[in-house]
Amino acid sequence: MRLRTLAALGAALALLLVGATAAQAKVTPLTGTTTLTPSPQATEFLANHGVAVAPTGAATAENGSFVFPIVAGFGTRSYSGLLAHDGGLEFTKADRSVVVQNFVAVRVRRAGAVLLAQLPGLRGGCARLRAGLAHFALEHPTKARHLRRVARHLPGSRRLLEAVRDYCQGGRVIVLARLTNLAKEASYTGALLSADLKLSAQAARLINKVAGEQAVSAGAPLGTAESRVTVVD
Repeated sequence: MRLRTLAALGAALALLLVGATAAQAKVTPLTGTTTLTPSPQATEFLANHGVAVAPTGAATAENGSFVFPIVAGFGTRSYSGLLAHDGGLEFTKADRSVVVQNFVAVRVRRAGAVLLAQLPGLRGGCARLRAGLAHFALEHPTKARHLRRVARHLPGSRRLLEAVRDYCQGGRVIVLARLTNLAKEASYTGALLSADLKLSAQAARLINKVAGEQAVSAGAPLGTAESRVTVVD
Protein backbone atom coordinates (compact mmCIF):
# COMPACT_ATOMS: atom_id res chain seq x y z
CA MET A 1 0.00 0.00 0.00
CA ARG A 2 1.38 3.42 -0.93
CA LEU A 3 2.58 5.74 1.81
CA ARG A 4 0.12 8.34 0.59
CA THR A 5 -2.79 6.00 1.24
CA LEU A 6 -1.42 5.03 4.65
CA ALA A 7 -1.12 8.71 5.50
CA ALA A 8 -4.72 9.38 4.56
CA LEU A 9 -5.91 6.41 6.58
CA GLY A 10 -3.80 7.38 9.57
CA ALA A 11 -5.42 10.80 9.57
CA ALA A 12 -8.88 9.35 8.98
CA LEU A 13 -10.97 11.47 11.32
CA ALA A 14 -9.61 14.75 10.01
CA LEU A 15 -9.82 13.66 6.40
CA LEU A 16 -13.50 12.84 6.83
CA LEU A 17 -14.16 16.52 7.40
CA VAL A 18 -11.89 18.11 4.81
CA GLY A 19 -13.85 19.69 2.00
CA ALA A 20 -17.20 18.52 3.37
CA THR A 21 -20.25 20.54 4.21
CA ALA A 22 -21.36 20.75 7.82
CA ALA A 23 -24.13 18.23 7.19
CA GLN A 24 -21.79 15.77 5.47
CA ALA A 25 -19.17 16.13 8.20
CA LYS A 26 -21.49 15.34 11.07
CA VAL A 27 -19.90 12.53 13.03
CA THR A 28 -22.27 9.84 14.31
CA PRO A 29 -21.13 7.45 17.09
CA LEU A 30 -21.79 3.78 16.31
CA THR A 31 -21.85 0.40 18.03
CA GLY A 32 -22.72 -3.15 16.99
CA THR A 33 -20.96 -6.32 15.82
CA THR A 34 -18.90 -7.44 12.85
CA THR A 35 -19.07 -10.97 11.44
CA LEU A 36 -16.05 -12.22 9.50
CA THR A 37 -16.75 -15.23 7.28
CA PRO A 38 -13.61 -16.87 5.84
CA SER A 39 -13.62 -17.44 2.11
CA PRO A 40 -13.50 -21.02 0.75
CA GLN A 41 -10.00 -20.22 -0.55
CA ALA A 42 -8.84 -19.09 2.93
CA THR A 43 -10.31 -22.16 4.57
CA GLU A 44 -8.57 -24.35 1.99
CA PHE A 45 -5.10 -22.80 2.13
CA LEU A 46 -5.08 -22.79 5.92
CA ALA A 47 -6.28 -26.41 6.17
CA ASN A 48 -3.88 -27.61 3.46
CA HIS A 49 -0.96 -26.22 5.45
CA GLY A 50 -2.15 -27.37 8.88
CA VAL A 51 -2.90 -23.91 10.25
CA ALA A 52 -5.78 -23.69 12.75
CA VAL A 53 -7.68 -20.49 13.52
CA ALA A 54 -9.48 -19.74 16.79
CA PRO A 55 -11.10 -16.64 18.30
CA THR A 56 -9.45 -14.88 21.23
CA GLY A 57 -10.70 -12.43 23.85
CA ALA A 58 -14.22 -11.17 23.25
CA ALA A 59 -14.46 -12.72 19.78
CA THR A 60 -16.66 -15.78 19.27
CA ALA A 61 -17.00 -18.52 16.65
CA GLU A 62 -20.46 -19.01 15.15
CA ASN A 63 -21.29 -21.44 12.33
CA GLY A 64 -17.92 -21.15 10.65
CA SER A 65 -17.69 -17.38 11.10
CA PHE A 66 -16.11 -15.16 13.73
CA VAL A 67 -18.02 -12.38 15.51
CA PHE A 68 -16.34 -9.31 17.02
CA PRO A 69 -18.06 -6.67 19.19
CA ILE A 70 -17.68 -3.08 18.00
CA VAL A 71 -16.44 -1.16 21.04
CA ALA A 72 -16.21 2.25 19.38
CA GLY A 73 -16.95 3.78 16.04
CA PHE A 74 -18.05 6.78 14.08
CA GLY A 75 -19.28 7.47 10.59
CA THR A 76 -20.62 10.10 8.27
CA ARG A 77 -23.59 10.00 5.91
CA SER A 78 -21.39 8.37 3.28
CA TYR A 79 -20.32 5.82 5.91
CA SER A 80 -16.73 6.83 5.75
CA GLY A 81 -15.44 6.37 9.25
CA LEU A 82 -13.91 3.97 11.72
CA LEU A 83 -15.03 0.83 13.57
CA ALA A 84 -12.88 -0.46 16.46
CA HIS A 85 -13.37 -4.05 17.61
CA ASP A 86 -12.55 -6.15 20.65
CA GLY A 87 -11.14 -9.68 20.44
CA GLY A 88 -8.95 -11.25 17.81
CA LEU A 89 -7.81 -14.40 16.01
CA GLU A 90 -5.00 -16.83 16.77
CA PHE A 91 -3.32 -18.75 13.94
CA THR A 92 -1.57 -21.91 15.19
CA LYS A 93 0.48 -24.78 13.78
CA ALA A 94 2.37 -27.11 16.15
CA ASP A 95 4.42 -24.84 18.45
CA ARG A 96 4.12 -21.77 16.21
CA SER A 97 1.35 -19.22 16.65
CA VAL A 98 0.49 -15.58 16.11
CA VAL A 99 -2.36 -13.46 17.46
CA VAL A 100 -3.91 -10.55 15.59
CA GLN A 101 -6.35 -8.53 17.66
CA ASN A 102 -8.30 -5.31 18.18
CA PHE A 103 -9.21 -4.84 14.55
CA VAL A 104 -9.90 -1.30 13.35
CA ALA A 105 -11.71 -0.87 10.04
CA VAL A 106 -11.00 2.52 8.48
CA ARG A 107 -12.72 3.90 5.42
CA VAL A 108 -11.81 7.28 3.98
CA ARG A 109 -13.62 8.59 0.95
CA ARG A 110 -11.34 8.66 -2.12
CA ALA A 111 -8.45 7.24 -0.06
CA GLY A 112 -9.43 3.60 0.41
CA ALA A 113 -10.38 1.24 3.18
CA VAL A 114 -8.27 -1.12 5.27
CA LEU A 115 -8.48 -3.36 8.32
CA LEU A 116 -5.78 -2.64 10.88
CA ALA A 117 -4.73 -5.09 13.61
CA GLN A 118 -2.40 -5.26 16.60
CA LEU A 119 0.30 -7.88 17.09
CA PRO A 120 0.53 -7.97 20.90
CA GLY A 121 3.97 -8.16 22.43
CA LEU A 122 5.82 -6.98 19.34
CA ARG A 123 7.61 -3.68 19.01
CA GLY A 124 6.91 -1.13 16.32
CA GLY A 125 3.56 0.35 17.30
CA CYS A 126 2.24 2.63 14.57
CA ALA A 127 5.66 3.43 13.13
CA ARG A 128 4.65 2.67 9.54
CA LEU A 129 1.52 4.80 9.77
CA ARG A 130 3.51 7.64 11.31
CA ALA A 131 6.00 7.39 8.45
CA GLY A 132 3.10 7.64 6.03
CA LEU A 133 1.77 10.74 7.77
CA ALA A 134 5.20 12.37 7.68
CA HIS A 135 5.49 11.60 3.97
CA PHE A 136 2.03 13.03 3.34
CA ALA A 137 2.92 16.22 5.25
CA LEU A 138 6.07 16.69 3.16
CA GLU A 139 4.20 16.25 -0.12
CA HIS A 140 1.11 18.24 0.90
CA PRO A 141 2.10 20.81 3.56
CA THR A 142 -1.01 22.96 3.08
CA LYS A 143 -3.37 19.98 3.42
CA ALA A 144 -1.40 18.71 6.41
CA ARG A 145 -1.75 22.04 8.22
CA HIS A 146 -5.47 22.05 7.46
CA LEU A 147 -5.83 18.51 8.83
CA ARG A 148 -4.06 19.44 12.07
CA ARG A 149 -6.24 22.55 12.46
CA VAL A 150 -9.44 20.58 11.88
CA ALA A 151 -8.36 17.81 14.26
CA ARG A 152 -7.58 20.27 17.05
CA HIS A 153 -11.13 21.65 16.94
CA LEU A 154 -12.97 18.34 16.78
CA PRO A 155 -15.17 17.52 19.80
CA GLY A 156 -13.34 14.97 21.92
CA SER A 157 -10.10 15.36 19.97
CA ARG A 158 -8.00 14.88 23.11
CA ARG A 159 -9.76 11.59 23.92
CA LEU A 160 -9.28 10.50 20.32
CA LEU A 161 -5.54 11.19 20.47
CA GLU A 162 -5.27 9.32 23.77
CA ALA A 163 -7.10 6.35 22.27
CA VAL A 164 -4.81 6.33 19.22
CA ARG A 165 -1.74 6.48 21.47
CA ASP A 166 -3.01 3.59 23.59
CA TYR A 167 -3.75 1.55 20.47
CA CYS A 168 -0.28 2.13 19.07
CA GLN A 169 1.32 1.14 22.37
CA GLY A 170 -0.61 -2.14 22.51
CA GLY A 171 1.67 -3.86 19.99
CA ARG A 172 2.85 -3.60 16.42
CA VAL A 173 0.06 -2.28 14.19
CA ILE A 174 -0.22 -3.72 10.70
CA VAL A 175 -2.58 -3.52 7.77
CA LEU A 176 -4.26 -6.93 7.96
CA ALA A 177 -6.40 -6.62 4.87
CA ARG A 178 -7.62 -4.26 2.18
CA LEU A 179 -11.40 -3.79 2.06
CA THR A 180 -13.04 -3.94 -1.37
CA ASN A 181 -16.57 -4.09 -2.81
CA LEU A 182 -17.88 -1.88 -0.02
CA ALA A 183 -21.64 -1.75 0.33
CA LYS A 184 -24.24 -0.49 2.79
CA GLU A 185 -27.92 -0.97 3.52
CA ALA A 186 -29.20 1.89 5.64
CA SER A 187 -31.97 1.61 8.23
CA TYR A 188 -33.59 4.07 10.60
CA THR A 189 -31.24 3.31 13.50
CA GLY A 190 -28.10 2.21 11.67
CA ALA A 191 -26.94 0.13 8.76
CA LEU A 192 -25.50 -3.14 7.50
CA LEU A 193 -22.01 -2.52 6.10
CA SER A 194 -20.27 -5.18 4.05
CA ALA A 195 -16.90 -5.66 2.36
CA ASP A 196 -14.60 -8.26 0.89
CA LEU A 197 -11.19 -8.68 2.52
CA LYS A 198 -7.97 -9.10 0.54
CA LEU A 199 -4.96 -10.26 2.52
CA SER A 200 -2.12 -7.76 2.89
CA ALA A 201 1.53 -8.60 2.30
CA GLN A 202 2.20 -8.20 6.03
CA ALA A 203 -0.55 -10.63 6.96
CA ALA A 204 0.54 -13.13 4.30
CA ARG A 205 4.06 -13.14 5.75
CA LEU A 206 2.67 -13.82 9.23
CA ILE A 207 0.60 -16.79 8.05
CA ASN A 208 3.52 -18.19 6.05
CA LYS A 209 5.74 -17.92 9.13
CA VAL A 210 3.22 -19.89 11.20
CA ALA A 211 2.79 -22.45 8.40
CA GLY A 212 6.56 -22.81 8.08
CA GLU A 213 6.25 -22.60 4.29
CA GLN A 214 4.71 -20.59 1.48
CA ALA A 215 0.99 -20.97 2.09
CA VAL A 216 -0.52 -17.77 0.74
CA SER A 217 0.34 -14.55 -1.07
CA ALA A 218 -0.77 -10.95 -0.74
CA GLY A 219 -4.12 -10.27 -2.35
CA ALA A 220 -5.60 -13.66 -1.51
CA PRO A 221 -9.32 -13.52 -0.60
CA LEU A 222 -9.52 -13.66 3.19
CA GLY A 223 -13.30 -13.54 3.39
CA THR A 224 -16.23 -11.19 3.82
CA ALA A 225 -17.15 -8.89 6.68
CA GLU A 226 -20.61 -7.69 7.66
CA SER A 227 -20.97 -4.99 10.30
CA ARG A 228 -24.38 -4.40 11.83
CA VAL A 229 -24.07 -0.94 13.29
CA THR A 230 -26.51 1.11 15.32
CA VAL A 231 -26.39 4.76 16.28
CA VAL A 232 -25.43 5.44 19.88
CA ASP A 233 -28.03 7.67 21.56
